Amino acid sequence: MDSNEATTSESVSKKKGKTKKVKRKVKHDEAPVQEMEQAEGEETEKKSESGPCFPPTFSVSEIKNKQRRHSMFLKLKEEKRKKKKKERKALGDKAPPKEVPKTIENQRIYDETTVNPEDEEVAFDEGTDEFSAYFNRLTNPKVLITTSDRPRGRTVRFCEQLATVIPHAHVYYRRGLALKRVIPQCVSRGFTYLMVINEDRKVPNGLVLCHLPDGPTAHFKVSNVRLRKEMKVRFLDNSRK
Repeated sequence: MDSNEATTSESVSKKKGKTKKVKRKVKHDEAPVQEMEQAEGEETEKKSESGPCFPPTFSVSEIKNKQRRHSMFLKLKEEKRKKKKKERKALGDKAPPKEVPKTIENQRIYDETTVNPEDEEVAFDEGTDEFSAYFNRLTNPKVLITTSDRPRGRTVRFCEQLATVIPHAHVYYRRGLALKRVIPQCVSRGFTYLMVINEDRKVPNGLVLCHLPDGPTAHFKVSNVRLRKEMKVRFLDNSRK
């Protein structure tokens, strides 16, 4: 019994010694690890202060997120601008001149076929232009609005409402009168434009605008015509919903 107790006590003492030695070793090893961690933390702080670090072959276009890509592009652009500003400030008077920004005007290639606005022919054409009086506001346009032969009620109401929108406009009901007889009367009474509203199946579908007395004439397609009452009812229906 005594021999067994002695062996067990010796083994326990040996184990305790080993554990103590191991603990001491761990304590000795913890110091360099902490120093390494502190050094790494300082390096990361320096990197964060200096800005984002990227590999040498990095491109902003490789960032897939649109918002991050845009913000990174703005940051790089701002850094580039600040760098140029510092270099220019350091050079002082020896700094190179600023680059002229590229615009459509200074990058345009001269075209020989373009007309010079100071040309005599251009000035003569502008002086004899039929619409020069309107552009110079020397005369006020006067419009006569009429319809095709025997119009229906919807087309007539559309003409009446159109006359309230166009200034100096008058509505004339043809009642089967030919346009060849209407146009001379318009010219004699000082009308500058003739507007004819055509219809198909009781619905307005076209508009002819003629400049008096010698033209030109233009045709416009009209579709989905809505009168004032219909627009008002539609607005009320939407508000109720």
